[in-house]
Amino acid sequence: MVMAWRFGAVGAESVMAVVSDASRFGAWIVAVPPVGHIDPKWPYVGAVVRKATDREPHGRHSYDRHLTIAVVEAWDPPHEFVLRLRSGLGGWIRLSVRVQPRPGGCLVEVRSDPLTVSARLRYAGSARSHAEERCAAVAENLLRLATDLEADSG
Repeated sequence: MVMAWRFGAVGAESVMAVVSDASRFGAWIVAVPPVGHIDPKWPYVGAVVRKATDREPHGRHSYDRHLTIAVVEAWDPPHEFVLRLRSGLGGWIRLSVRVQPRPGGCLVEVRSDPLTVSARLRYAGSARSHAEERCAAVAENLLRLATDLEADSG
C-alpha cells in the first residue's frame, strides 16, 4: 500500500465535482490505457470504464472483461471515492481518493493497494517510489482541475 497527500486551496466539493464528472476521468487518472467508454451511471457503484479500441463490439462479444479499465467500488460524496483499477503497468489495484476539508482548502489523500501479484511487483523495492509518485500525481491532477473548475465558475 502506498499513499500520498496534497493540500490545495480549493473546496472539497470542487474536488469531488471533478471526480464525479466522467468527461474529466482521463485528465486526473494516471498509468491507465486510453479511456474509451464510461458508464452513464458514473460515479456510482458498479460503473465501468472501458479501454479505447479501434474495433466496434459485436453481439456476444460486446462485453470483454479485458477491455475494462476501472470499476467503481464506493462513492461517498463529499468524502470518498474508490475504484478497482487495471493499471496500464500491469495488474489490478484499489485506488481510493479521500477528501478532507481544511481551513483555507482541502486535503486530498490518494491511497493505492495492489490486488494482484503483478500489481504487487510494482510496489516492491525501488518501484515503490514510482507508485508513490503516481498517487501524488493523481492528487495533484485533481487539485489542478478543481482549481480550474472554481476559476471558471467564479
